[in-house]
Amino acid sequence: MASLSTIPSKRTLVLSIAPVLVSAYLIYRFSPPGFLTSRRKSSSSERPGPPRITRGGEWVEESDEVNVSSEEEEEEENNDDSSDVRPPYEYYCMFRPFFDIQNENEDKDEDDQLDDDDLLEEYNQVIRAEDNIEMKPASEHPDHRWIAMWETWKLFSAWERRASYTNPDFFKMHIHKHFHGQGMQEMIENMLIAFDKEFSRKKRGKRALKQMWAIVAAMMQWLLEIPLHGWIATGDVQRINTTVNLVGRALLTVLNELDRAKMLRADSEIKDLGLIMTFYLYWVEDLEIPDLELPFRKEVVGYAKKAGIDLNQAGCYGTDEKVKALERSAGGKIKPISGTPKSDRWDWRKKFKKFSKDYKIGGERYNILKMSREERASYAFDKKDPLADISDKALQEGNVRVRPKRGS
Repeated sequence: MASLSTIPSKRTLVLSIAPVLVSAYLIYRFSPPGFLTSRRKSSSSERPGPPRITRGGEWVEESDEVNVSSEEEEEEENNDDSSDVRPPYEYYCMFRPFFDIQNENEDKDEDDQLDDDDLLEEYNQVIRAEDNIEMKPASEHPDHRWIAMWETWKLFSAWERRASYTNPDFFKMHIHKHFHGQGMQEMIENMLIAFDKEFSRKKRGKRALKQMWAIVAAMMQWLLEIPLHGWIATGDVQRINTTVNLVGRALLTVLNELDRAKMLRADSEIKDLGLIMTFYLYWVEDLEIPDLELPFRKEVVGYAKKAGIDLNQAGCYGTDEKVKALERSAGGKIKPISGTPKSDRWDWRKKFKKFSKDYKIGGERYNILKMSREERASYAFDKKDPLADISDKALQEGNVRVRPKRGS
């Protein structure tokens, strides 16, 4: 199965890869009707939610009608074997995320701004172009900052797909109002478990370090791009705050390990260091959680300065303004992280162990595919298993796709 600690099967991967950082169509189905993200300014009052990307790459409007199908039904449409031959830690190009384009557009003079419909159409033209940059080797496009390891793409794809299995609305079911939000909490915990497993290896070479980074990079991309309002709405403020703190601590921990291995440099083999750092800064500042202290922002900037990385050149639009605001609040320039790096400098083991002890973390309790057919039927509006036509094998392996009905 394409679990959090394993990679998806070739069949699953070929069908599920979408441009990383641009949420696939099924993810925006998590947004309630009328929900618009804080980054989005729309001139249309009729749009029911943010657009999302189809499997073919085109951004489309939200649809209430969805299909649920197994991957076996679509196998003949996809004969791409590239997932077997790409080196896991090589870098590939991805599209610039739409939110970053929106941020730049909103910073322009009003007369120079495009409305959302025009901006979206312009973006569609870029991603539909036959010669678009997606999945081209990053080595062939050295000036393109939007890149990811192939391993990061695989993890993001598996987690994106898994997130859809926590949402009863997809399956015309009602379980309880916080089921989806608690499922998202479970998913984030599974990501942290995957990181801890890699960090806890007794012997850790360069390959293991790259795997640790791939996990953190995929986690940051997932957290930044997947709407999390259902998670925040669970109201478990203490658990959420502790989880956010651990996400930041995981990032600092892997940066420290890269520092110990002399890989924390502007010319590092880890080519998306600055990009992922800016993802963290944007994500944590975007959270609307009561009493959240926005952890570790200064430390992340300090690591960037130690590595000699210009975050504004390496990452999201407007990062320089975020750093300046952070320095104003700190009362002066943020200095590079100092001192000789030591093992577990940021107390990951101690903090994660306490988190694991305080809560029953991770698992598959909120994975609708893992329910029995009888249990799913008991929650369905029509009292029938919504996955009755899906084979037991497809359910067990997680080879199930939720997508808008074509022509609806």
